[in-house]
Amino acid sequence: MRVRHDRSLGAAAREVAAPATASSGRWWIGLIALWLVACLWLLAGHAAEIAALRLPDSDDDLRLLQVRDWLDGQGWFDLRQHRLDPPAGADIHWSRLVDLPLAAIVLVARPLLGGGVAEAVAAAVVPLLTLFGAMALLALIARRAIAPAAWWWAPLLLLMASPALGMMAPLRIDHHGWQIVGVLALAYGLVMPARARGGATAGVAVAASLAIGVEMLPFLGAGMALAAIGFAIDGEERVRLRALCASAGGATVVALLAFVAPARRLGSACDALSATWALPLLAGCAVLVVGSVRAGGVRARWLWLGAGGLAAIGTLLVAGGGACLIDPYRAVDPVARALWLDRVSEALPLWRQTAEVAWASLALPLIGLAGGMLMLRRAPPEGRRMWAVILVFSALSILLALAATRGAVVAQALALPGAAALGHLGRERIVASGRMIVRVFGQVLLFLLVSAILPRLAIAALLAPPAGKAETMAEAGAAACMRPRALAALDALPPATLFGFLDATPALLLHSHHSGIAGPYHRNGRAIADVMRAWAGDPAIAEAIVRRHRAAYVILCGDPAEAQLYDRRGPDGLHARLIRGETSAWLTPVKMNNTPWRVWRVRPPLRAGPPAA
Repeated sequence: MRVRHDRSLGAAAREVAAPATASSGRWWIGLIALWLVACLWLLAGHAAEIAALRLPDSDDDLRLLQVRDWLDGQGWFDLRQHRLDPPAGADIHWSRLVDLPLAAIVLVARPLLGGGVAEAVAAAVVPLLTLFGAMALLALIARRAIAPAAWWWAPLLLLMASPALGMMAPLRIDHHGWQIVGVLALAYGLVMPARARGGATAGVAVAASLAIGVEMLPFLGAGMALAAIGFAIDGEERVRLRALCASAGGATVVALLAFVAPARRLGSACDALSATWALPLLAGCAVLVVGSVRAGGVRARWLWLGAGGLAAIGTLLVAGGGACLIDPYRAVDPVARALWLDRVSEALPLWRQTAEVAWASLALPLIGLAGGMLMLRRAPPEGRRMWAVILVFSALSILLALAATRGAVVAQALALPGAAALGHLGRERIVASGRMIVRVFGQVLLFLLVSAILPRLAIAALLAPPAGKAETMAEAGAAACMRPRALAALDALPPATLFGFLDATPALLLHSHHSGIAGPYHRNGRAIADVMRAWAGDPAIAEAIVRRHRAAYVILCGDPAEAQLYDRRGPDGLHARLIRGETSAWLTPVKMNNTPWRVWRVRPPLRAGPPAA
């Protein structure tokens, strides 16, 4: 079904885009038309989910809840989720920067449409804005690195790259789409012909990405290193480096003041913007700016580059960043790490995934890498510098994907310029053919190859295991459990703390008036470990944990992967017993209507009798 969707969208969008390739002024019209076609297609495909406000991921649920709480009066710097593990709440390390566009749309639309519809509009529109940003940046890179007429290839291929496109589809409101845009902006800033504007663009992208989260740090470091190396090789690049350092340093200071609570600005945090990451950036940039002014010859420029690197590394070690590089999750509760974090699928190395997932994830990045290497050989000297930048980012993204599967999404986006180059060069040869059948079917086959649609189909046919009936039923059951109406029906119970699954709890908070114990957020490892121990432990252990967290009800629904993990760890644990229909003495079943969720009330603890005479 997804493949048919991709091909249909590609055919329709290409018809819109193709006429606007000739004029340097008209290509923007073609880009906007292509984006509008994509928006209409994506909105139609997600219409039911938008109407129900059924968000695709627990992070999206919590993001919207964070925006809602802020607009309802929670402090700007107060990022705790007070309905997770109350009364203390759960510490969330996210940034208000991503909240701003969502909040702006909700504030404008709420008086006209009401709160629920306004949130649905914001959740549908904001990801499409990130999609336009990514498409525009890819078009600009393609115009600069391939040819002006090749602008449409990379944006169109993005619409075929389902992992990357999925991060910018309606309702995908968490920060991943913005981070893709940030990395593409950094890459474009490094290849822009206008050095000062390019450096400023790259610097702002570095600071914005760092303000959102630190998962793109390898790309940010690589981008700054490439700018410094470019200066060491070519003295004219001092303008780009100076602008990059000035804008990155200044914007990072602004981000620290604007988005980090005063008490945390000079603290150490591995997982968010803090002095740990800001000070090395400022120190390295200060040295490089001085070097860009004072250094004349090649040897002097290389010495200043080394001095800047040593300043950044030394400051990083002093600020505590060395420990973060060795183990960024060192502060996570050890039990939560063993039971949960080390088992998160997207955090596993790609080589630990199934062969189908691994090869499907690598197909487009490898195609893009091949295209980049071809262009590096064919391009003139200035073009080689641009393609060297693109290749470094592409190769780095593949290495990061091999280390952690979540990196494959960025690898898809960074592969697109190289894949676009293959498409553009191949199409030039095909359309020059004197045979109609070659010109027509050759272009179709070329597009299916460079977009990785055909390789992915082959991989799925050869490596994908057939879906079992039990697996299909489990997925359908889990989907029914996560419907907003099914969660809202739990409001028949008085507001209380509910003990449920980790992955379901953020949606529970968004769509009901209840509180929960924990969600999949690493700063709250102790609560995560308690939830997992209780579900997989015997009833006595579970009772102690549930009572300690002051939960009034225990709830479960369906047979998601999380529940299967509990049953494997504890065949006689609380979850397995409840599924078999066994009820513990401290739980009383509660009949619920209009929801597949099963509910048990936690009985008050038995009071000890009077002491014997």
